Amino acid sequence: MADAVLKDLALLAKAREEEVETLIARAVKLGIEKIKQETILARYLNEEITREAAIKEVGLDLVKLAERQRVALLEDIAWGLHG
Repeated sequence: MADAVLKDLALLAKAREEEVETLIARAVKLGIEKIKQETILARYLNEEITREAAIKEVGLDLVKLAERQRVALLEDIAWGLHG
């Protein structure tokens, strides 16, 4: 796996004309931002924070997407249990 990651990094760095270190730093930053978004949305869906607080942190579009995904999941579960 490490070899594949290094190969991908080298290819991306060449294609983007950037240093590998710059790509790694960007990837870490994007990963942290994604984890933060997921954490905030999970806290909202678990009713640990308000909708308004979630919107303030991640934006209305992501909150609405999480709400639609929750509805779809609950509908799938209901269908699976009751046909």
